[in-house]
Amino acid sequence: MTKGLFVQKGSKAGFFSASDTHKEPKVWGEEHWIVNKEYCGKKLLVKKNRRCSVHLHKEKDEVFYLQSGKVLLEIEHESYTMMPGDYAHIPPGTKHRFTGLEDSEIMEFSTEHREEDSFRHELSGHAEPERYARQSALLQNFSQQNILVIGDIMLDAYTEGSVERISPEAPVPVLSSCTRRFVPGGAGNVAANICALGGSVRVLSVCGGDSAAQQLRDLCAAHHIAVHFVTDQSRRTTVKERIVDTRARQQIVRIDTEDTQPICEEIERQLLALLSAQQTVSSSGAILLSDYAKGVLTPRLFEHIYTLAERHEIPVLVDPKPHGSDYLSHLKRAAIVTPNTSEAQQLAGAGVDTPFLGQVVSQQVSGSVLWTRGAKGVDVCRQGETRFHADSVACDVVDVSGAGDTVVSVSALCLAAGASIEDTADMANRAAGVVVGKHGTATLTPEELDAVL
Repeated sequence: MTKGLFVQKGSKAGFFSASDTHKEPKVWGEEHWIVNKEYCGKKLLVKKNRRCSVHLHKEKDEVFYLQSGKVLLEIEHESYTMMPGDYAHIPPGTKHRFTGLEDSEIMEFSTEHREEDSFRHELSGHAEPERYARQSALLQNFSQQNILVIGDIMLDAYTEGSVERISPEAPVPVLSSCTRRFVPGGAGNVAANICALGGSVRVLSVCGGDSAAQQLRDLCAAHHIAVHFVTDQSRRTTVKERIVDTRARQQIVRIDTEDTQPICEEIERQLLALLSAQQTVSSSGAILLSDYAKGVLTPRLFEHIYTLAERHEIPVLVDPKPHGSDYLSHLKRAAIVTPNTSEAQQLAGAGVDTPFLGQVVSQQVSGSVLWTRGAKGVDVCRQGETRFHADSVACDVVDVSGAGDTVVSVSALCLAAGASIEDTADMANRAAGVVVGKHGTATLTPEELDAVL
């Protein structure tokens, strides 16, 4: 017989049926055996940032075909990045390992598989074990953190249905089979994100004396969010209603009901009194200011919050919405400021090239600027320099609304748990990559965040 040629004769084992595919969970993902172990045909589902063991087979001859995703293949002392359509032949006696650069699907066919033919030199696990261990410990510590959120709370309403025809009255779509749902928005969504990740949270805000305010109270109670609302009978509770065609996954229109003028002195005085109450600030691990430019965060309130926070050595984070010529002055004492690109442009002023926005803004604040750049990931800038960058991990962007809330929520939990600014930015960026894959104002669970660490 020609050297290297292998013919298996007389096998008694058959192929698995499609409904009887054998699945084996692995640290790095899953193996799906599509034929029996004698023939050894299988599908490997490799998770992003996970890797299989460094191993070899003395007799087994293998061919791998990358169906989807992106993997790093290490063969002996060389490395190859494999893209869909690439294949590799691994002869017997060759050390090799796959690392998922993305969630990936690999097809494998080989000669006979026997466990005693497998020799493992390094076990399976995370591609960055030290980072994962550190960030996983931070995530587990989220449940010990208490965050104080102050800012603009609102009610997010969704009217969802399907569009099947155009109205005969005007060239507009007709939405039918409608359902309505409500979720906390603005500072409420920030708080919901913190609770969903296991943290404790209190919200200080202003609302109107209307039914929307009561809905917010009920929703916050359902999310285990402690609220301290100052009621202003002269204001309307902010409501953002989105009309959505669910079949087309398209938002048709948004209707905003709101008052955006700054709160009056009496309401401001009541908020200051709540802030000064015993343990409102001192029992918090971090203070998060969620500014949606709806009038709650006044210049006097900013200064009072910073003074109290500095007295108790508590970090303050600001998710900004620039308004007014002197707005940047209200950010100078923040530990972390989290602008998106549009907000960074407003803060930096005209004439600043986009790549330098974070650096310019960071020259005006004492803390760090965590600049969220959408598909370009996140930059951490401090004292005019970019100190850290993380690429976006979002795979399927469905809806970006609320992504900034997730970033600042995770940042607050990380900071309260004692994380470095690099781990803070990296974990916040990974969390945002999860929520942009969901419809509407969304949160994520500790399990979902752990899966992308």
